[in-house]
Amino acid sequence: MPFDAAHRLASIKIKDRAKILSPSIAKANFLHLGQDLDEIKDFVPWFHCSVQDGVFVPKIGVGSPIISAVRKKFPEIVLDVKLGCVNPENRIDEFVNAGADIISIHPESTQQFPAVINKIVSKKICAGVVLNPGTSVSVLEHVLGDVDVVVVMLVNPGWGGKKYISQAISKIEQIHELAANLGVKVPHISVDGGVSTSNSQIFLDAGANVLVAGGSIFSAADKAEAVASLLEPSPEIAGFE
Repeated sequence: MPFDAAHRLASIKIKDRAKILSPSIAKANFLHLGQDLDEIKDFVPWFHCSVQDGVFVPKIGVGSPIISAVRKKFPEIVLDVKLGCVNPENRIDEFVNAGADIISIHPESTQQFPAVINKIVSKKICAGVVLNPGTSVSVLEHVLGDVDVVVVMLVNPGWGGKKYISQAISKIEQIHELAANLGVKVPHISVDGGVSTSNSQIFLDAGANVLVAGGSIFSAADKAEAVASLLEPSPEIAGFE
């Protein structure tokens, strides 16, 4: 496996519930992508790469050439790829070869959901599942022991709009309960789709440990401070007493 893939894989597998910020590269300035990522690489262990095919997700987003370029420039960073496309089983090899460390898929995007999870695992990378606001936690029952990441979406990918915060909190709690009932380790629980300093602590308190954020980081004058504020929001910012 290229670069320091074994080290990156081992770091994902630890699951010590450490808080992780995974900046969404889709919100960076693509004319200066390398520079934007350079400014934050020392403060975050993961980069989030949201792939959108214009079919399963209405927008078209990051593709494998960009992920490959990011991998070459940042061999130490875990690339957290969320594959929003139909029939993801046809794209696994493409994104493994591009340098993905995690590939998360939507259960609704394939007719062979457990088989696709197994295919990802067979490539010696980490598998993940994406739960849209309308997706039940019950879909995890037969795969939770095989996945390292569950992504809880606050919005419907590509649509934006209303943020389903209370439903996301409930899902985070349900994932913990399901892991306990199945006797498996709790995976990394990631929250995506509108994480900010006003709500990040709520998700961490509920039991998530990975926060995906984009605009609030890349638009900040001090990106290091933006990262710190998301992981350790002050009581005043977070709205707590």
